[in-house]
Amino acid sequence: MKTECTIVHKFNNEVLLRVNDCIGLHNKLVNEYDAVIGKVTKILGPVSGPYALAYIASKDDNIQKVYIKC
Repeated sequence: MKTECTIVHKFNNEVLLRVNDCIGLHNKLVNEYDAVIGKVTKILGPVSGPYALAYIASKDDNIQKVYIKC
């Protein structure tokens, strides 16, 4: 199962994501084709509306949609 995340900010190879549910440390990030592109490195913010800091392994700057694999 995968959950769509909202990209809040991009910098270098990291992205700040707004996550609704199904978040865990070291969860895999996938694109719309289910290819693994990174992983969650930190969880930030309140429990009801957490943010996640994720490392992106690819050099692709055109990342539009990111999903967390549960």
